[in-house]
Amino acid sequence: MYNINDLIYNWSFALFDLANDEGILKELTADVVKVIKVLKRNKRYLEILNSYNVDLDVKFQKIDEAFSGNNIHLINFIKLAAKAAVAKFLIQILVRFVEISNQKLNVKYGTIFTTIALDEVKVKEFESKISKKLNAKVILKNEIDPSLIAGIKIKIDDYVVENSISGYLNELKKSVIKK
Repeated sequence: MYNINDLIYNWSFALFDLANDEGILKELTADVVKVIKVLKRNKRYLEILNSYNVDLDVKFQKIDEAFSGNNIHLINFIKLAAKAAVAKFLIQILVRFVEISNQKLNVKYGTIFTTIALDEVKVKEFESKISKKLNAKVILKNEIDPSLIAGIKIKIDDYVVENSISGYLNELKKSVIKK
């Protein structure tokens, strides 16, 4: 019997090593992110890849059809996962690959909380500014947080920037309580 965490790590690291050695880490990571989205939206697809009732050639054909626009290494990796009967862990494997890859590529994901939705241009401006500050490529998603009252809050891992009325009021409250 195998440890699932070891399996996920070993498979994800194998894909990482391949991509890194081939010099295609950035491109493959982008493809993997797309594949993860597809697999999360189509859980039935993983059931087919995991099924012992579906012939391996049929699985390979389905993989070719579904992922033909992606890197051949990724397609073959998915086929190998189906053949080795670990496709049921494919999403976790690919997510772990992205985590490892982003660490190597110095990419950080975060959230910018606002009271209203920001347009893509504004989000990109914040990404650019924070990227310079953190010396990393930062990718932000915008989430609405009405509790901010006004302003913004950016959270990337342990890094938090808050410039909002609610943040100011919380700081004021803390300083009053200390006195």
